[in-house]
Amino acid sequence: MSRTIVVTLTAAILGGFLLNGCAPSARIALTFAPNQTISYESSSQMIKDVEFDQPSLKKNKKDQTSTTITVKFDQTVKKTQPDGTAITDIVIKAVQCKLVNKNELRYEFDSAGEKAKSDSLNNLIGQSYRIAVHPDGTVKVVDAAKARAVVVSGDGQKIAQKILSDETILERHQLPLPETGKDTVAAQKNWTHVVPSPPGLLAPKTFEKIYTLSEISKDNKAMVTMSAKESLTQKAEGQKNAGDNMDIFAKIFDNRDEFTGKLVLNLSNGTAEEYEEKLVSSYLAQDKPKDSAPDAAPDTLVMRLTYGISLKKIN
Repeated sequence: MSRTIVVTLTAAILGGFLLNGCAPSARIALTFAPNQTISYESSSQMIKDVEFDQPSLKKNKKDQTSTTITVKFDQTVKKTQPDGTAITDIVIKAVQCKLVNKNELRYEFDSAGEKAKSDSLNNLIGQSYRIAVHPDGTVKVVDAAKARAVVVSGDGQKIAQKILSDETILERHQLPLPETGKDTVAAQKNWTHVVPSPPGLLAPKTFEKIYTLSEISKDNKAMVTMSAKESLTQKAEGQKNAGDNMDIFAKIFDNRDEFTGKLVLNLSNGTAEEYEEKLVSSYLAQDKPKDSAPDAAPDTLVMRLTYGISLKKIN
């Protein structure tokens, strides 16, 4: 999922902890050096699995539909503003994607391959767009019009539109940092973000993500872990109403969510080295066929949504 920014994290081990046992702290905020360029690889994945098992009929059917997109890019800070916001140019260096619909491969692209030269999606390579990044990690799209105009036909058009949509750009570049003014965090302390669930769930939810500074390592890296739970008291900005989806249908299922993540920040050189988040949401429904034997196994329907985002520094 955000988060590809040149990060300078002014981290200080508070001298007082040597005297009174306080935990070390780090100020986790974004600052920017003009003309600094860093390369990253960002990936997103959405997988929908459906399995229907009918033991009485000795039938089992499994379907998977998935979309996986990976983008490699260079990011360069062009200028900074008085409030610390950075205007940053993003240049697309490579693209890979794979679309599967009910186990059938529908589209595959790798800009490094010879076959890619005849695909209109290849026009994205070398294109750039501009974003503004606030010190708290939030991102706004400044200008992506030129890049969006280069793929106007062919199988790759919808993929290009997705890669360069405002929503996907924000997901690619935002980092889940604490808000300005509360960005000095002690080890084992946390901050939270309340967010809507990704598309694809039977019924929309609001998740509270809890980010914990689990460790400041000996090589001066901030190790952050994330866990999330459904929030029943808060509603995320932009969250759809439950009635907008299949919430009534969802009630017949037992639902389980596992939402985890991690963030690794190098405090010595001010860069994000690694970031990932993954949600696995499973729905289970069982029903024993009428007139079946007492010890017969029930028919079972399992639906599973896997949503993942990741970021990796590659230079």
